[in-house]
Amino acid sequence: MTTRRHVVVVGASQAGCACTNALRGLGFDGDITMVGAEPHPPYTRPPLSKGVLVGSEPDDSVFLPVPGDAEVLTGIGAVGLDRDKNLVELTTGDKLRYDGLVIASGARARLLGDPGQGEITLRGLDDAVALRKSLAGARDVVVAGGGFLGMELASSAAALGKSVTVVDVVTPLLSRLGPALSALCLEAAADHGVRVRVTGTGLQVGFTDGRPSRLTSADGAFSVDADLAVTAVGDVPNTEWLHDTGLPLENGVVTDEACRVAPGIVAAGDVTSVRRDGGHVRTPHWSNALSQAKIAAAALLGREPERPARGHVPFFWTEAFGLKIRLAGHLPPAGEPTVLEGSLAGRRALLVWPGTAAAVNFPAPAPKLTKLAQQLPTH
Repeated sequence: MTTRRHVVVVGASQAGCACTNALRGLGFDGDITMVGAEPHPPYTRPPLSKGVLVGSEPDDSVFLPVPGDAEVLTGIGAVGLDRDKNLVELTTGDKLRYDGLVIASGARARLLGDPGQGEITLRGLDDAVALRKSLAGARDVVVAGGGFLGMELASSAAALGKSVTVVDVVTPLLSRLGPALSALCLEAAADHGVRVRVTGTGLQVGFTDGRPSRLTSADGAFSVDADLAVTAVGDVPNTEWLHDTGLPLENGVVTDEACRVAPGIVAAGDVTSVRRDGGHVRTPHWSNALSQAKIAAAALLGREPERPARGHVPFFWTEAFGLKIRLAGHLPPAGEPTVLEGSLAGRRALLVWPGTAAAVNFPAPAPKLTKLAQQLPTH
């Protein structure tokens, strides 16, 4: 086991917090310092687009437990890394020395236009609180992006009584859920009064008195006006502080199957990417952050992780328009599903594809879905 005395975790995120807890769980008794750019203690993000946004869950319900002996520096970001001297350079001008480093600096919302224009996004807790206030004064809402986040936002806005339109360049959720489940989600969205427009071209945000209020297709073929326009078109990994360090940066921080980046440096969560199919792929989801955090902690201490990242079965979930969908395996699922129980028409089903399993409003625990995803369906 590698001997380390001070681990610095850059990113007071889900992954950073989970890695800190995993280090303690593995018996690491040295110092741990977490560095978080946001002014809040570590928190989980999935409720932000759901219960927190509609006001059914209190804001402080998202905060995560952190080992009491870990130092947590909030409101302080990392701006650089000196690998020769093992120093993390902070926004305050201070430098933190480490002999083990966890990169968990996460990602930020991707924008359609230039930074500073005032696009409204949902990435952090402050975003959710601000958007909730903005929604209170809006009647019409248009959402750019029909991924998991965009559809969850649309569902929450509809639940608040807003008239909602979702606009995307492709059919919402098709590239994530496949044809069967995406069609089910669109049917449920329509039942909740949500309109969906597919442009086939890029989108631009328009403003009224500094407020985002319009989405226009790049070819000018159509425009959707609303009291409020929200951008939900993915995220960008926070790697700027690692430029010129010599670390592998391709669509994030490139890790091996044990989340190792370089000697004494590991990474976990939304900031990471792995080599796959000739490219570098990110999996910015809650379950991936948790599994990578455990693997990264073990690797940093010189231990072999119980389950290498390559052998991990990814797990995803989303809730929108009365549908609670949980999936294990590869996305999107290929072809038509085999229905094991229930029915898609009844919006309650247990489904399998080769390499993927899903539960729609169905009480199947994650271990069962994971097991099903590792089996070929029987016909």
